[in-house]
Order: sequence, then structure tokens, then C-alpha cells
Amino acid sequence: MSEIPLEEAEPAKKAYGDLTEGEREVVREALTVIAREPAAGREIPGWRPPSVEYTYTTPLAHDSAEAITVVYTHTPGMGVTVVYYFRDPQVVDP
Repeated sequence: MSEIPLEEAEPAKKAYGDLTEGEREVVREALTVIAREPAAGREIPGWRPPSVEYTYTTPLAHDSAEAITVVYTHTPGMGVTVVYYFRDPQVVDP
């Protein structure tokens, strides 16, 4: 199985540098999923074809109320470009 080529835009590289090591580990795991299946994220409507923009959000820990969101675009035949990473407060269901 071949993985989709993945690159980071400058804003993503800067944002990655601002994350803690634990947050970076979560990002690396998310990127592994995205490289295998770009449609794993939630599509952001209104993007111009053939590119599709997605967000992929993953909790920092199983019991965490915070998450990391990866914003990226996928262009079939070209690969994935990570646009940005950010900490994302989320509501955890009781």
C-alpha cells in the first residue's frame, strides 16, 4: 500500500514548532492516518475542485477535553498539503 505524498505549508511548519512534544506526537499520528486516507477528515464545503479542503480533529488523550485539528488540502494525483495545526477545545460527552 502506497501512502499519499504529504507536505507542510509554511504556516503549518511554524504552528508545529509552537506545539508541545505531546501535541506533536498526536499530530504525527494524525498525519499517518491522513497519508493513508486523505478523506479521513471532515470536508470543508465550497473548496474549488480538484482540491478538497479537510479538517481532521483528534483528542490529545482519551479523557481530554482538548484536541489538535489538522487543516489540509488533498489534490488527487498531487498529494496532501497541511495548511495549519491548532489546539482545539472540544466538548467531551459525559
